[in-house]
Amino acid sequence: MFDYSGCIHFHSAYSYDAREPLPRILEDASRAGLDYAIVTDHFRLDARHDGFEGYHASPRANAGPLPEGESAARPGEAKPLLLIVGEEISPRYNHYLAFDIKKPIVTWKTETDAQRIIDEVTAQGGFGFIAHPDHAGAPLVGSRAYPWIRWDVHGYAGMGIWDLMSDWSSSLSSPWKTLAACLRPAHALQGPPARTLARWDEFTQKNHCVAIGEIDNHGHRRSFFGFTRRIFPFDFAFRTIRTHVLLEKPLTRNAGNDTSVILAALKQGQSYISFDLWNDPTGFSFSIYDDQKRAWPGGEFKRQGQAILEAKLPRPGRICLIRDGRLVKEEHRRAALQWDVDVPGVYRIEAYQVAPRSCLPAGRRWRPWIYSNPIWVR
Repeated sequence: MFDYSGCIHFHSAYSYDAREPLPRILEDASRAGLDYAIVTDHFRLDARHDGFEGYHASPRANAGPLPEGESAARPGEAKPLLLIVGEEISPRYNHYLAFDIKKPIVTWKTETDAQRIIDEVTAQGGFGFIAHPDHAGAPLVGSRAYPWIRWDVHGYAGMGIWDLMSDWSSSLSSPWKTLAACLRPAHALQGPPARTLARWDEFTQKNHCVAIGEIDNHGHRRSFFGFTRRIFPFDFAFRTIRTHVLLEKPLTRNAGNDTSVILAALKQGQSYISFDLWNDPTGFSFSIYDDQKRAWPGGEFKRQGQAILEAKLPRPGRICLIRDGRLVKEEHRRAALQWDVDVPGVYRIEAYQVAPRSCLPAGRRWRPWIYSNPIWVR
């Protein structure tokens, strides 16, 4: 499979609560080595209307979108970046990331009918993900909570299970922890909330519910107890939580075609979420196979005899096999895990890494690294 990494859910100056111009954000995304990025400004698709959607050259020659179909970066430059434009529909609660829609969907801040929002996205031929479902804010510093509170809905593709801003904000529980989190933001991150993973595992046993990672970055400055810091610079945020799509064929560098392929992979769950700052996860694989067929994340496998589950990491780590929300096998300091698939269920992989010594002081402990989408075994 061809592995392409991207960042989903961030805001530019088109949003009312952000100030960073989109061209500058695109430069940071390209320097970070992203293959794609999905901007989701509040209630707006202006980035598309202003011609930003499509491939962009590396910063050294960035004069806007690349000509349609240009196949590669120029000698000595970074690879082209594909910008995809979506929308964050964001009333007071129940924020929804809408992709592949034709016009923006605007609601009142007091909107509570989450099903109507999902249905409007679907009516446009689009799809969406529940954003930061367990967002808790940071009461100590006056940051409000924006959780999803209507779980009697249907028609969404999945949910964000790990959000950079939500994870970091959850560490702001005391003045000292807030100061530490501002000075070393990566070390404050804990991974997806246990309640989010538990809810996701519950939903995957009922429906085809897949996951993405989010950064929800705005790039603005905040003051905490007289200490002012930019939370987060985009050149940092783009190196943290990414969603890697796994494709059977390489991208063509045709913006329209590649956008459709990436969005289809995200909707299907043919992807995994990772924290790329510690270690590059490229090379991770997870599949279930027999002598005739193979299924990848987001797919289904019909077991008709002996079948093997296999997960591989690009470097040794801690690998956990989860079935129907429960840990069934674990490998420590190994780069591979195998399992005889003897019963049906929903299988996914979690992997952990010890932060490299170059990132110390981070504590030589296992840190969240990779979360795969499930494979459904029938």
